[in-house]
Amino acid sequence: MEDLLLSIVKEAGNCKLTNLKQRAQEAHDLLAAQNNLMRNPSYELRSVCFLPLKLSLESKKSKLVTLSVSGFNKIIRDERFQCGTEPEDDSLWLPAQLLLATSSLLSQCEDTQVHILRVVLNLACSASWALNGRLVMLMIGRCGDAYEAGTQPIRAAAQAAASQTLTAFCTFLDEECQEILQQQQKHKNSGSSAEMVYTKTSAVACFNEAIPVMQYICSKLEESKQLTKSNELTVYLLECLLTFVSTLPHTVHSNIHFTTFLWQRFCPALLAFLGTPGHPTGHPLTTSQTKIVYSTGIQVVRLVGRERALRPVLEALFHRMLLLPSPPKRLEPLRAAKELLRSPGRLADLLLLSGPIHRHAGDDMAIIRLIMDSIEESSTCSDTSVLLASVECVGALLGSLEALCRGEGLNQEAADITNNRYVTLEQSDYSGPLTYESLARLPKPYRDVVANLKYQSDSDSSGIEGNIPENEGGTESDCSGATEGPEDAILSDDSIMDDESFLTNQQLQKLYKLPKSLNLGRSGVDECNTDMERHNARHFIKTLQQSLLPNLLTLRSSIQVDEVLQEFASKCCQHNSAQNYEISTIMNADGIYLATYSALLLDLKLVQSGQYEDKSIPVPITEAQFVEEIHGSGVLVYVSATWLCEVYQNVLSKSLLISAGYDPKSSHQPSLISLLTDIGGLSVSQLLSDWQKLQRLHISTDTSPEIEAGIKLSRRVLTCCWASVISVLGLPLSETTCPNGTSALSRLVARRARQKYKQKMRDDVITTCLEGLHKAASLSNTLKLQSRSSSILSLLSASSCKNQGTKLLASHALSLDVLLSKGLELGSHSSACWPHVFSACVAVATLEHSLFSKTGSTQLLMVAQNPQNNIVTSTTRSDSNEKLHMAFNITGDEETVDIYSFLHNTSHMTNDINDTSIAEIVEKSGANNTQGQRILSGVYAAKVCCVLSQKSDELFHAAALRLSLPGLCSFLTELCKASHMQLFTKYEESPRQEKKWWKKELEIQQKPPATLLLHRIGEVTLKSVKSGRPLIHIMKLWSIVGPHLMQAACHKDRTISKKAVTCIHDAVTALLNEQAELPHFHFNEALIKPFENLLCLELCDTDVQDQIVACLCEFVEANRTEICSGWRPLFGTLRVANTRNNAASILDVFKIFLSTDNTLVFANAALDYIMCLLSHIKNSNVDDLPSEPVQVNQYNEKKSLFLDKEAEFPSKLLLGPVDLCIESLKLLQSCASILSAIHNMPKCPTFNLTHRMNIDTHPQLVDSVVQNSDINYFNQINMNHISYENLSTQSDFENCEKQKITLAHLDKQSNILKIYYILLEGLASASTLAATKNQPYIVETLFKLIRDLIENPGINFGFYCINHILLPMVQNWLRQNVKVQKPGEVWQNFKHCCGLASELVVDYLYELQKNDDNLENDHPGAILALKQLLLILIDCISQPSENIARLGSSCIRHVILSAGKILTVYQWEILVLALHRACTVSLNPLYQLSLVFKEHSDSFYGDLATVKVAARKDTSVSENERLYELAQQVFLMQSQRYCSKCQTKFCECEVTKGVIIDDRSYVFLLYPYDSSTILNPDLYTIRVPFKNIVVGILAHQMLIQTVSSALLQNLNHITPILNILQISSCSLRGILTKVNAKHIDVLLKCLEISNIRAKEFDVRPGLKFLIQKVGNLNKAANLYTQANTSEVVQIIVLIELCLDGIGKYNIDPRNLKDILAREEKTICLSDLDYVENFLKKLYSKWNKLCDSYVNLTLVIPEVSEESDEDTIEEPVYPKPFKLSDFKQEETDNVSISTDTDSYLEKDILPDLKNEDNIIDSNENKDTQLQKNHSSNESLLALKKNNGNNSENNNSTDDETNEMAAKSNTKQIYEKCKIDLNVIKYDKNTLLQMRKSTLSNDRLNSIIYDKPNEPSKLKASQSWVKDEPKRTDSKLVPHTAVSSRSNPFISNSFPPSQPVPTEIQQQRMMSIFKDSETFKTTRIETMEACLELLTSLSAEKLSPLATILKQGAVSLVGAQDEKIKKSAEILLQRMNISYIDHDNY
Repeated sequence: MEDLLLSIVKEAGNCKLTNLKQRAQEAHDLLAAQNNLMRNPSYELRSVCFLPLKLSLESKKSKLVTLSVSGFNKIIRDERFQCGTEPEDDSLWLPAQLLLATSSLLSQCEDTQVHILRVVLNLACSASWALNGRLVMLMIGRCGDAYEAGTQPIRAAAQAAASQTLTAFCTFLDEECQEILQQQQKHKNSGSSAEMVYTKTSAVACFNEAIPVMQYICSKLEESKQLTKSNELTVYLLECLLTFVSTLPHTVHSNIHFTTFLWQRFCPALLAFLGTPGHPTGHPLTTSQTKIVYSTGIQVVRLVGRERALRPVLEALFHRMLLLPSPPKRLEPLRAAKELLRSPGRLADLLLLSGPIHRHAGDDMAIIRLIMDSIEESSTCSDTSVLLASVECVGALLGSLEALCRGEGLNQEAADITNNRYVTLEQSDYSGPLTYESLARLPKPYRDVVANLKYQSDSDSSGIEGNIPENEGGTESDCSGATEGPEDAILSDDSIMDDESFLTNQQLQKLYKLPKSLNLGRSGVDECNTDMERHNARHFIKTLQQSLLPNLLTLRSSIQVDEVLQEFASKCCQHNSAQNYEISTIMNADGIYLATYSALLLDLKLVQSGQYEDKSIPVPITEAQFVEEIHGSGVLVYVSATWLCEVYQNVLSKSLLISAGYDPKSSHQPSLISLLTDIGGLSVSQLLSDWQKLQRLHISTDTSPEIEAGIKLSRRVLTCCWASVISVLGLPLSETTCPNGTSALSRLVARRARQKYKQKMRDDVITTCLEGLHKAASLSNTLKLQSRSSSILSLLSASSCKNQGTKLLASHALSLDVLLSKGLELGSHSSACWPHVFSACVAVATLEHSLFSKTGSTQLLMVAQNPQNNIVTSTTRSDSNEKLHMAFNITGDEETVDIYSFLHNTSHMTNDINDTSIAEIVEKSGANNTQGQRILSGVYAAKVCCVLSQKSDELFHAAALRLSLPGLCSFLTELCKASHMQLFTKYEESPRQEKKWWKKELEIQQKPPATLLLHRIGEVTLKSVKSGRPLIHIMKLWSIVGPHLMQAACHKDRTISKKAVTCIHDAVTALLNEQAELPHFHFNEALIKPFENLLCLELCDTDVQDQIVACLCEFVEANRTEICSGWRPLFGTLRVANTRNNAASILDVFKIFLSTDNTLVFANAALDYIMCLLSHIKNSNVDDLPSEPVQVNQYNEKKSLFLDKEAEFPSKLLLGPVDLCIESLKLLQSCASILSAIHNMPKCPTFNLTHRMNIDTHPQLVDSVVQNSDINYFNQINMNHISYENLSTQSDFENCEKQKITLAHLDKQSNILKIYYILLEGLASASTLAATKNQPYIVETLFKLIRDLIENPGINFGFYCINHILLPMVQNWLRQNVKVQKPGEVWQNFKHCCGLASELVVDYLYELQKNDDNLENDHPGAILALKQLLLILIDCISQPSENIARLGSSCIRHVILSAGKILTVYQWEILVLALHRACTVSLNPLYQLSLVFKEHSDSFYGDLATVKVAARKDTSVSENERLYELAQQVFLMQSQRYCSKCQTKFCECEVTKGVIIDDRSYVFLLYPYDSSTILNPDLYTIRVPFKNIVVGILAHQMLIQTVSSALLQNLNHITPILNILQISSCSLRGILTKVNAKHIDVLLKCLEISNIRAKEFDVRPGLKFLIQKVGNLNKAANLYTQANTSEVVQIIVLIELCLDGIGKYNIDPRNLKDILAREEKTICLSDLDYVENFLKKLYSKWNKLCDSYVNLTLVIPEVSEESDEDTIEEPVYPKPFKLSDFKQEETDNVSISTDTDSYLEKDILPDLKNEDNIIDSNENKDTQLQKNHSSNESLLALKKNNGNNSENNNSTDDETNEMAAKSNTKQIYEKCKIDLNVIKYDKNTLLQMRKSTLSNDRLNSIIYDKPNEPSKLKASQSWVKDEPKRTDSKLVPHTAVSSRSNPFISNSFPPSQPVPTEIQQQRMMSIFKDSETFKTTRIETMEACLELLTSLSAEKLSPLATILKQGAVSLVGAQDEKIKKSAEILLQRMNISYIDHDNY
């Protein structure tokens, strides 16, 4: 410095500046005089030195100026000028002295000014200098002056000097403050807290000096604003202000004076300076000015942002900055806001309000909301720059939040404040209004300023969002913006499980509904024993609490816990099933298992919520929800609601866990608690507890109070701004644009040159949006806001998951990376995220497919650009890990690259791949550079794709292994939804492209995408199963996955359906291998259920069916012991499976099941097994497949060996349907034997009966009503008085119930007999439904099984099965066969079955007698069986089929023969009643026809109704031939059937010649006479088929033979002559041991009815003639043999009975005479009564027999004395026929119709239609009677009915001939009514005759049959002519019949019918011949009876004298010498004189 002064002295001397020289010399001298001891103060030295420097500067001499400036610098640097303390006068301080010295600054040149300003800058930068506010203001003023007047360099220097000065001043103040605080710190242990506060305030008081400086600058600003040209100075002042505010330390906020100044002066000044946007009077600020103002405002936030009192001021400032300008003018405010938001510290300042809350205090989030409102509004602006700025603001905010989460921007104090304010993370959630509110929140001064500004704002201002007043505190508000708030409910863990909309939307219930539970409606008191259920539940809780839980809490592993719980559930059910209560609790292990978990989980929730201590806390789940949670679990649950409710209440009342020793406060939690936490999703992280433990071991999470506080603050901001953030980031992505149809995103790819800049801006916006979304996704994870993240992921997936071919945008790659990396954690908390994550997976797979498929064209470029020599391999993970190996052949060097090579070192433990993150690959690719165009291609695209693909795999892998149960369930639910959408919605690759017309057809063939999520479902399911999860996880998982896989299996695309079935197969196989099912569990049933549903509902095609069957067979082969409850659906599936291709495999399955040694498993599935076998037995139909006849014969040969289990069958290769049936029958037998064995076990397992719970409610019985047995009596009296009430089955059924012979009583609790019953019932049903060829095997099996029942389970059950299964089945089969015409083989099978049934009942009766000798009380089951059997046999006898009628008769005979000796009295009574009913029913058709004719009438048109004969084409020629043979057999006597000319079995000479037997059957139609008055006469028409009559009589005669045989055995007194009776001998000896008089009486009535019906027929010559014609008989039909036989047998038996009775009761002749005088008793109470009746019957019978013979003999020429007839006109010939001979005692008082020729003249065809081909009686006789094949001359027009035509070529053997029966059932009757329009019957009373009616030639030949009697014809003719005129005393006079209600009874005489002469002649001849036959038979009968009596000894004859006398006496006068002589001998032997009538 001294040298510089000397230089000035020298220079001044040269310049003659004396004063300067002198001052400079003085200064030099003073400096030189300074020494250590004597020193001047620094200010003195400075003032002396500054003076010459000042003068030098003012001299303007360049050298001096230079020296001056240099001097200034030296003074500032020299320590001599700095040391010591400064004086109080601040004018002596260095800054003031410098200012004084440089006062000429403005007059200097530019360089000098710059140099001087640099001196000031140097001064400001020096370490130690004294400074105060006044000096600072002076310096700022000096610099400002220079700035205002200077050039650009001067301004820069001035600005720098001023700024540095302000900075130094602030630093000086801060140091001073810190110094005071340090002093206080030293003395902190001394002094009170009050002193401490005072001291702190004192320290901050240093900053009071800053206030004037700020005031000064503000004043200068205001002044400058008034000036017109002050822009330059304004910028300077603003920069100074900004610098000052920026440099002030944060501690200044404690200075109350400073903060007061801020809100009262400083901020209003800023607001005023900013002015109103667009105000015309003010000077608009430049961009640079506003930037500075905004930055100043942000620094104010730094200083006082945490001061609650100043918050309104800041709000006003930011309101002016961000809300008042219109959106297009907000670019700079937004950039300023970005600066604010990008700093974590500034955010913290805004968030951490300090101080007490007072009335006008703002809330902490107001400014954040204000800023976000502005940003959100700006984001809708059309200016891309503003849009980009707003998006960048949001990005900056999110970036700051991320930094906050790392603890940046927070100090210890802020962290403590935050953590104290928000103890938990959830407490930091923002819950106020979501948009910035109105002016009401501002203090009054600011309200006025802002209101003024608002008033002045122009039209383009956006204004404030709303002017809605609110509470001044702003913390409570009803107002919310247009966005959703954070108060939106977060999805609870349970709600994920309750999402049923998926099933509803897909209508999946229609396809498959896994049973939610088998609730069985057992929740009501009526349906279950409530007390029992509750008691059981309490016992369960007690066991759980005392036995199970203490053990569970000690276990270390979750798997162990689960296994113990499974065992516990199994044992509970075992214990329950062992109870022998009448009403047991229905439960299964699945229900107990789930209930145990639910109860413990509820307990844990209550413990954690503190509900046990404080009952006011609400319970987490209601009782109804608890019950539904278990019942709705998707698993088969058998637990009643009552039981569950009791469990729930017990858990509520007392904690099971705590009472068992659980300590919730313990740091170590037992595995049980972890397991329950996983099931309930109770942990914050939705990952499995075990995985969390592993994570904690591997990943050390550094945490600190700052990080914790930062996370809470970030969460607060994000909960407040979430909707705005999403809105701003989502808007640009969702925009639609451009006319070319491209989306907002596709613009990144397609740009045009003229839009390059604009497009780049848009690209920047979108990229920034995506980056923001990436940050938001990360934050939502970090801040535990995953529940809100779905909106982010939806935006990301919508933008990035589009099919871009092989092009990949860098931003899209990063988005996919976020979706896949964060997806798992976000989705586990919010199920709404999953669809977007899955979209990303599909997008990656699609990208991979397009990149690495053979058609990927970019591969060539990619490989060519890469220098490495490797092989390209790609794993298409989406396609079930099938690898595609591709080597690309490149022309040239053939360079290829291994794109997966860089992944080799990656680890599965970390979520992100650090070595090769997407960001790094993108960075390396240069895609984000200007030239990169943001598109990844070639190798980089491939590398990115591979990383993403691996992340996709990792996502599914992690989900399967790590997610807790609720998380996994939501994951799978959404995955199934996504897969369903993928599979079942129309997939179009390019929806925007217009299809060409020639490509339209291809749309139909479009297939789903190649990258199916279905593969992922299978993969996740398999991994979950194999991951060792507890069973409850698998149960819930399967209830979600199973239905979807089942639905996918129905897909029309074969590859998809095949894959779905494979997925089910793999999952089931894995489960069977991994998880052993314990007893009483039914989960395996749910596993195989999808297969059953697929087949049962016929949802899939045959290929899939075959695949399913193959799967099932594989399960059985591999895991037969593990299937357990799965057998049920397995058999349910096989039951409906197609067996053509799988017969061998299915049989193997059946055999394997029977070999199982687990009785519980067998009991559970036995019913399904049986039903399955039965289904195959029924459905195995030989007709389906052509089988070689050799094989069939082979089966038939082995029929006898069928029941032998060792019988060999064809190999499996030859297995056809027949074999499957036979094998199934053998298996069914084995099954029955197993059931028998189990029945004997002491502890019989309970059998599953869910298919048919009400099996034994209404057992079937045989119908006791014989069909078509009704008779129309035409007002005549029915003489049959016998009652068949004893044949009713109802009483016996009730007796069975009384004696407990019912299924319910016989069965044990185990239901085994019900299963046995179902087996037999199914087999019986199969017997009738199966293929004809299989029926014999089935029937044989059925009878063998029923016969085996005798031994075990016992004869009672056997009888029950016979009564309610077998016999009803036989009857149903019979009636079913009658309705439908079937081939003879079916009847053959039925006959076999019926015969076996008869034999079986007899065997059972024998067994019963063998087991119980004392049979006083009849066994009700046996009685019922006998009755039902007999009813069926009666039904058989009533059938119009010869074979069946013979069968019925034979079986009855068999029963009598076999069981007669052992039948009880009551059983005999039933038997004889049945016989009587059978005899009656068999004659009903004949009787019905007879009733139409009056006695002795020769009319064949009917007397009481019109008879017509109709023909139907419903039979075959062979059947008709057989029928005519039978007609001859039953209607002709044996002598009439043979003649000397014919050597064959029947006489054919008079019948078959010229007669052609056709295929028509004949029906007698009985019409009412007044049919013209009836609207529909066909309703009253009775149809009597000719066949029914013939077969009925045949059966009847067989029955009568049986009855006769029975009665004629063991005769003690009389020996019948059987050859006379034509009864073949039969061994019936000893069968009548239990027969009493009552039974004999009924049997006699059988004979009586036979006799009566035969005689009734025989006295109707017209009817007999009609039958003769219809039946092709050569003689008149008659039943003489039947009448005579029954009569003679009656007489024989009565003689025997009378002799027995007379002997037994000692009846003498006088008593006998008295008995005969009495009337017959109707009710007999004792045997004596019966004997008396027998005596009377014998008396009556004998007398009638004798009378009939005596009357008969009167017609012979030798007239006897007793004859009362007139003399015969021509005695040479015997009288042809006497009607009186047929007259009985009771004659009908009805006129006899006669036929006269006169009727031929009448018009009898008034209504005849042309198409009615009937015989016109007006035609000449030749035409009428000449029968040819012309249809016009047939009796009846037949229009063929296909249903009635049947051709059968069967043998005519009596026993085997199968007649196609045209049954006379009501059904056929109804059918006939319908066919009336088709088959035209004659509406007139024509005789409808058969074609075989004899011609004239034949008639003549018959008439002149005997040439020796030429005049016979004349006699016949005269008899015919004289007949109408003959009046006979025996004839009934013509009297009219009284009126009647029956339409058959006419009110007037029936009109006489015209008869052609020729027919009259035929009838006359027939009647004449018949009278001869009648006489012959009468004589034979009389002779036989006399011979019989003659054979008796005198002792036996004498008691009968009284009875026989009268008849014998009358016979003495007979003309026949033989009879006369026999009668005389008889009288002599009885000691009776036939001359003396008065012996007695």
